[in-house]
Amino acid sequence: MNTLTYVIPQKSSNSGTIHDIASDQFDRDIVFRSKCIYAVVLASYYGGKGYTTHRTEAAAIAASKANKDYSHKIIDVHGRRHYVNGNELVRY
Repeated sequence: MNTLTYVIPQKSSNSGTIHDIASDQFDRDIVFRSKCIYAVVLASYYGGKGYTTHRTEAAAIAASKANKDYSHKIIDVHGRRHYVNGNELVRY
């Protein structure tokens, strides 16, 4: 199985907001399953694994829309952030 890991560095304690995907307690390892290039990452506030990985833009968009009630970000394997614009992903 060929996986990639992107590390979201730990943020300083008492910095940012509860909506941040970075934790103030530890680095977050986002492990991309084989052939996956996007991850929908919930804010660290929610705890647990807090992310899903996806092979296609369409799957990432669907997961983002399914999590619309939760603070989250879409990232790719390089850590670049994206947002949903209609039916496509746009890089920040």
